[in-house]
Amino acid sequence: MEATNSGKAGILSGQKLQDANQNHAPCLCTKSPEVRVGLPDFNPDRLKTARALADKAVKMQKIFSIQGPYPVIRAALRARGWIEQHMNGSKLQVQQQQHQNSGSKSSSKDADDHNSEDVEKEQDPNRLHSFLSRLVRNEKVYFYWTNRRDAINTNILQKQQIINHFTKAGSFTTKVGLCLNLRNLHWFDAANPDTFFPRCYTLAAQDEKHAFIEDYRRTACTSLLKYVVKRDQNIQGKGICHNLQDVQVQRKQNKHRSKPLVPSQMITTALKVCQEYLESLEHRDIDKTLETPQTLTQEQWAEFISSYYLVAHGGAQIERSEHFVSSCEAMLQRLEKVSPQLGIDGTQNIWIIKPGAKSRGRGIKCAKRLDQILRMVAIDPVLIKESKWVVQKYIEQPLLVHGTKFDVRQWFLVTDWNPLTVWFYKKCYLRFSTQPYSLDTLDSSVHLCNNSIQKHLRPSQQRHCGIPADNMWLDDQFRAFLASQGRETLWETVVVPGMKTTIIHALQTAQDLMESRKNTFELYGADFMLDLSLHPWLIEINASPTMAPSTSVTAQLCTAVQEDTLRVVLDRRVDRTADTGDFELIYRQAAVEVPQYLGINLVVEGFAVKNPCPLPPLRSSNQSASKRWGPVKEKESALEKVQALPKMLLKKAESKIRRCEPLSPALPSESSLSKPVKSISIRLPMTVLPIGGGSHSGHLWKRRAEVSNVQPPTTEKQQGSLSQEMTAPKQPRKAASSSTSA
Repeated sequence: MEATNSGKAGILSGQKLQDANQNHAPCLCTKSPEVRVGLPDFNPDRLKTARALADKAVKMQKIFSIQGPYPVIRAALRARGWIEQHMNGSKLQVQQQQHQNSGSKSSSKDADDHNSEDVEKEQDPNRLHSFLSRLVRNEKVYFYWTNRRDAINTNILQKQQIINHFTKAGSFTTKVGLCLNLRNLHWFDAANPDTFFPRCYTLAAQDEKHAFIEDYRRTACTSLLKYVVKRDQNIQGKGICHNLQDVQVQRKQNKHRSKPLVPSQMITTALKVCQEYLESLEHRDIDKTLETPQTLTQEQWAEFISSYYLVAHGGAQIERSEHFVSSCEAMLQRLEKVSPQLGIDGTQNIWIIKPGAKSRGRGIKCAKRLDQILRMVAIDPVLIKESKWVVQKYIEQPLLVHGTKFDVRQWFLVTDWNPLTVWFYKKCYLRFSTQPYSLDTLDSSVHLCNNSIQKHLRPSQQRHCGIPADNMWLDDQFRAFLASQGRETLWETVVVPGMKTTIIHALQTAQDLMESRKNTFELYGADFMLDLSLHPWLIEINASPTMAPSTSVTAQLCTAVQEDTLRVVLDRRVDRTADTGDFELIYRQAAVEVPQYLGINLVVEGFAVKNPCPLPPLRSSNQSASKRWGPVKEKESALEKVQALPKMLLKKAESKIRRCEPLSPALPSESSLSKPVKSISIRLPMTVLPIGGGSHSGHLWKRRAEVSNVQPPTTEKQQGSLSQEMTAPKQPRKAASSSTSA
C-alpha cells in the first residue's frame, strides 16, 4: 500500500512540475512539501517519456475524446498511439449548451438503445493516462466517440475532426421515420418494402388511422379464411401441425365445442371483401361508378368484427364451414401472389403498438382487438400530437428455436453518405425470450426479445433446456441448430443476403435526408425476425447500439465489433489494404457530383423588338376588296394618287405608332366592313420600290400604315385606287419572277 501511495505521489509531483514549467515558475515546485515526499519515487525519465508521447500525439493529430465508458475503444486507440483528452462534465455541458443555442434538436433518444447501467467504469491505477490527458488538455481533439449524437455540435467541428455520429439520423433510426421513409423506396430502387418490412402506420394522422382500420378489417377477412382451412385440415387429418400455433388452434377448438355456432354468412362476406381487394390491386375497380355502395356499412363491419372475435379469439365454430373450404383455399392462393405478407399474418390479427419516443422496448405492447388498439393510442395526447405512435403488423408465425421466439441483432457501419458506403458485419447474435412462444397471452415476456426487458425476468421452467440462461446465442450456434434440421445452407442463401438487401434499401430512402459530413461514421444495430422460411423481416434500426458485456456472447462480439470499427475508420484511412476484421463492404454508391457555387446570379439577356406593331391585314384578292370598298377603276400610279397628310397630323400618328397605341379611330372589324363606310379616310404614306416590272404584287412597302380621323374630300377614283393598293394580293415567287422576265 505504501509503495502504491508513493508512486501516486510521484505522478502528482510530476503533474505539479509540468504545471510549474508551463507557468514559468520552477521555484514554486522546489518549495512545495509534496514534491519532497514524492522525490524518492519520482522518475524524471518517465516524465520525459510522457512529454515526448504527448508531443508526438499532438504532431500526428492523435488526440481523442470519449463520452461514456468505452474501455475497448480507449484501449484500441491508445495502442495506436492516441492520447485521450478527458471530456469532463463542465466541457460537455458547454458543448450541449452550444448545441441547444444553434437550434438543433436531439433525435437520437428515439432509437438509442445504449444502457449505461450495464457498463463498468474504467480504472486507471497508475494514473499515467490521466497525466497524459492533462498534458494535452488544451489541444484540439481529432477523434470523438460519444454515445449520443447531440453530445457534440458538429457545426463547430473542423474538417479533419472525426466523430462517430451523423446528424439527422432519425429519418431511419426512429420507428416513425423508418415507417414513412420506406414507402418512398420505389423512387430509389425497384423493390417492394412489403417484402421485408411488416406494414406499419402512424396513428396520429387521420388518413393513416383510416388506412390502418381498413387494413385491420381486411386482415380479419383473410385470417378468417385461414381459420376455416386450418380447421378443416386438423379435423380430417389432411395436414400435420407444423408449428405451435396449429396445436393451440386445435386445442382451442376442442375446448370450445359447446360454444354457439356463427352463421356462415360471414365467410361469404370475407370472400367478397377479398375479391374486391384483388380487383383494386389489379386496377379492375376503376370501371365501377362512384355511386356503387361499399361492401359493408359501418354497422355491418361492427357485426362482422364481433363475429370474427368469437371465432378467432373465442374458438366459436362456423356452421357449414366445410362447404367453403375449397373457396377459401382458392382465394388464399390468389392473395398469396399479390400479398407478400400473407404468410406472417396468422389467424389472430395481432398488431404491435410502439411509442416512437421511447427505446429499449419500453412502452411496446401487443393487442388483437381494434377498439383496444385505438384506445391504447389515445391515452397519451403528447405522443398523438407529435405523431410518435406507430402500429405495426405482428409476425404471428415466426421461426422458433425449441418453441421459443428470438430475434437477430445485426450490426452495420456507414462511413459516408455521398457516396453511400455501407459495411456489413459478418457476425451477429440471437436474443431469446424467457417464456415459450404462445398466442394465448400477449405478455412482453413472450413476444419481446429485447435484452433490456428479458434480463429482469426469470426463465420459465417450461422453456426448452437448450436455450441458455442468458437468453443469447452466437450465430455459429444457430447455424449448428439449422444444420441439425438440414437447413444450414439457408443461412448463406436466404438469411444473410436478405439482411444485406434490407439494410441497403433502408439507407437509400434516407440518403437525401442525411447531412453528408466527411470524416464521420456511425455504427448501427438492426433487429430482424425470421419467418418459417427463414426470410428476414426488419423490425427496427437502432443508433448507438449497446456495447455492454452483459453476457458471454456480447462480451465476445461487442469487443470485436468495436475493434473492427476502428480498423475500418482509422487503419483503412492510411492503408486501403488494411485488415477490416469481420466488416465486409456490401455497397458503395457512385458519387453524386455537386456543382460548386461561384456566386454568379442568373442573368436573362434579350433584345428589343424594332417593329412591335403589325401592319394592316392584306386582303386575299382584288375581288374581295372591290366588294367591300367599291368598284376598282383602272390602275394608276400610287405615288400620284396618294395625298400627303399635314405635317402635324403625320407626327402625331407616328408617335402613337412608336408607343404601340391604338390609332383613333380604329380600323373597322370584318363584321362592320360589309356596311358602307363614309366617315373614315385612310391615307398610306409609303415608298414603293418596283421589283422587276412593277406590278402591285411586287412593291416593297417601307413606311407604316397611318390612319387619321380627318375627312378630306375624296373622289370616287381616289377611293378605288386606295383600296386596290391596300389589298395587294400575295403571289408565289415563281409567278413574280415570270412576270418580271415578261
